[in-house]
Amino acid sequence: MTPGSLSLRVTGPLAPLLGIAIGALGGAIYWLAAQIWPSSVALILSMAATALLTTEFRAIGAIQLDLLGRVLCLLIKYNALMALSAAKLPFAVPANFPLALIMICGYAASFALLVFVMATGAGKSAPKIGHAALVVALTVGFAPAALLGIPGLIGLAAAVIAGIGLLAFAKYRRIGSSGEALDLTQLTTEACFYLGALASWRFI
Repeated sequence: MTPGSLSLRVTGPLAPLLGIAIGALGGAIYWLAAQIWPSSVALILSMAATALLTTEFRAIGAIQLDLLGRVLCLLIKYNALMALSAAKLPFAVPANFPLALIMICGYAASFALLVFVMATGAGKSAPKIGHAALVVALTVGFAPAALLGIPGLIGLAAAVIAGIGLLAFAKYRRIGSSGEALDLTQLTTEACFYLGALASWRFI
């Protein structure tokens, strides 16, 4: 039984209990996330979690997963970047420069992780990436995050964890490294970079 089929298989008097359980999960995730991130980001994360257990995912095909994943990631990116627009860097810079640097770091890290996913989980038809090229890509992509200090490193850690998690999920579900899957990997790891950076910036 797939997660998305859960809400379809419970009918009759037990259906409200399922609704209560899903609502409780969504509420708990929102409450926990709101301790770290702004309420708008916490709400999107809650929506993403509950979507996995409702009819929004009843046909968990590549198209549905890709579309919903892109929408949720874009919403997370927008709200996280809006909150990060007030971030301060550990060195003096012109106004509005911090957010521009954060975006550079997020994109650099996510594209480096994209190379990592291609190198370690690509199918036979994908171009082969050597160890030396992978090391160069990771070094160049991860280096900018150090300019942000601790928030950048925490954001980088969050992106790396997300990238490894997506790679493991793709191998478990035997999902090929299609263009859509790689695009979603880049978008997800970038969003996770911003979430990690934002979580730490609120406490330093």
